[in-house]
Order: sequence, then C-alpha cells, then structure tokens
Amino acid sequence: MITRKDYLFSLMAGFLTSFFLIFIAKNPSIREVQSFSALDKIVWYLPVLFPVLFVFGFWFGKIIAKKIAVILQIVKFAEIGVLNTFADFGILNLLMWMTGATSGWKIALINTASFSCAVINSYFWNKYWTFKTGEGRAEKEFLQFLIVSVIGWLLNTGIVFLGTTFIAPIFGISGGLWANLIKILATALSMIWNFIGYKFWVFKLKKTEIS
Repeated sequence: MITRKDYLFSLMAGFLTSFFLIFIAKNPSIREVQSFSALDKIVWYLPVLFPVLFVFGFWFGKIIAKKIAVILQIVKFAEIGVLNTFADFGILNLLMWMTGATSGWKIALINTASFSCAVINSYFWNKYWTFKTGEGRAEKEFLQFLIVSVIGWLLNTGIVFLGTTFIAPIFGISGGLWANLIKILATALSMIWNFIGYKFWVFKLKKTEIS
C-alpha cells in the first residue's frame, strides 16, 4: 500500500541526491568540469529538479505496479541506488577536493570512507523503505548485510586503487576525472554484487510479502 510517507521518502531521496551531485560538480580537481561555465548556473537548480524527477518516477512506477506489483519495489531500489551512488561519488569528490588525492593509498582510504557512508545509507533506506523488513531479525540481517558490504567494499576500493595507481589517465584528462571514471566501473561491479546479496540473502522476503 502506497502512503504519503512513500512520496516524502522519494522526495527526500531526490533532494539528497542533488546535494551530493553538487560536490562532484564543484570539485576543482576535475578541470574539465570547471571549464564548463554553464554548470555553475545549472547546478543550483538540481535541488529542485531531482526531487521532482524522483517523485514523478515513483508516481509512474505506482501506475505500472497496478499490473506488476513488484515494480514498485524495483522503483524504490532504483531511486535508493541512485542516491547511494551519488552519496558515494559526492563524498569521494569532497574528500578529493579537501585532500588533493586522486591516486595511491590516499584515494583508497577516502574511497573507503565514501563507500562506507553510502553502504550505511543503503542499509537504512532499503531496510525501512524498499524492503520494509522491520525489526524482527535485525542482528542476523545486519551481520549478513555487513558480509555482503565488506566484499562489495573490497571490490570497489580495489578497482579504484589499482585503476588510479597503475593506469595513467588517458587522452590528457585530469586526475580527478580519471578517478571518477574508474569509480564508475568500480561502482557498477560492486552494485551488481550488492544487489544480488541484498535481494536474495540479506533482505530476502517471503513470496507473500512481494505479491
């Protein structure tokens, strides 16, 4: 059953996503982004644009869910996935901005921090909104979540460290942009792993809960 709280959560997810995106757009270590002057005007509209897009996406998912019930859960997972991705990238870029690190062990450490924040965010959003598993099996569930997330962290941080440390930026792009491109690959692979682990092990639901 869809409530006003669902729309509020969708709105909040969109706003937080736009907030983290600003950190990426303003990172001075990505000189290609800074050279795009129009971005300075666009970026401040994101806190309005993203919430609207998220709520529209949720509303559209509700319509489709009348025919295929599980679609609504997929829409929620997708919106939280977008939020988690931008939280990870946003915090990473903020820390790159603060430290000047774009490769080596420093970026491995700040990637660990950004990935950890995104994982914690993911747990609470998916537990209480996407899958709504409640409190009944909190200890076991969190342990399973931690196992899946640690493996996801090793995969994500390993790719970021190896890709930025042992592969030089190509086509003359900046170190900051190269780190973000490597991070995209790392995020895609770790996201696949996390989705499989969360969906079929951590937040596994009975058939009656998703029918």
